[in-house]
Amino acid sequence: MSKDTSALVVAEDTMLSHDTETTLEHVISIMPQLIHWLIKSGIGYNEFTTALKALFYNEAIKELESIKQKKTDSAISLLSGLNRRDVRSFCQTYGEYTLVDQFNLQLPISVPARVVGVWINQKLPLQIPFQGEENSFESLVKQISSEKHPKSILLELKRLGIVVEENDNVILQNSSFTPNPQADESKQLFTQNISDHLSAGISNLTQNTNFLEQAIFADELSQESVEKLNQLSVDLWNLMSKAIISAAIDHCKNDEANPEANKRFRLGVYQYNE
Repeated sequence: MSKDTSALVVAEDTMLSHDTETTLEHVISIMPQLIHWLIKSGIGYNEFTTALKALFYNEAIKELESIKQKKTDSAISLLSGLNRRDVRSFCQTYGEYTLVDQFNLQLPISVPARVVGVWINQKLPLQIPFQGEENSFESLVKQISSEKHPKSILLELKRLGIVVEENDNVILQNSSFTPNPQADESKQLFTQNISDHLSAGISNLTQNTNFLEQAIFADELSQESVEKLNQLSVDLWNLMSKAIISAAIDHCKNDEANPEANKRFRLGVYQYNE
């Protein structure tokens, strides 16, 4: 194994292939930004890992199907790393070796979220005192957990913008529970773009495809240079996107009566500087 300080440390009795080890290293290297997004949104380790179980289960089933190997609890457990109990639970809940709809999973609920849930379900006022034996923020937390300090829960809910604190009172913000269509659409577009970007790159790495997946990198730049490059990028994207959109419209019209017109196409561009 590489002696580089960025390399993963594995047990002495564990032998990973070079491809396995380096893939894990690189996957972990792109995770901090996703974890940052999760924590910013109030999603912790327990909720995330529970969701990951279904994803590993699904991908193990897909891999067995792609190599035409019989699906069994043992085979799925071996590929996914899930224990057989989890595999059997998915089979019993969703059908024998049926892909799980991860958007309908029952995920664990964090203590702060449960506190807010009890607050709403008990129809308490939007403004309650922090301290007190009854109908206080402290009493709500104690109903949920004896291990979490009420002040810690309050700080987390304030960080997420769910409550504000004024004059020893805690005020629930109704706006935090109101859907924001514009923000939701931005998240959906972003994740669709990232998903296809990953699909293109991973397909190139694992299936020897040749999807366009390139980037230009420059460093040791002044802020003025970065701003000029930003503007050049926007100008060139505007020109290219108009040409691609025009061609896509023409192709869509030409393919309207084609029964084999069941493919999709995405071209994406991103820019980042720091």
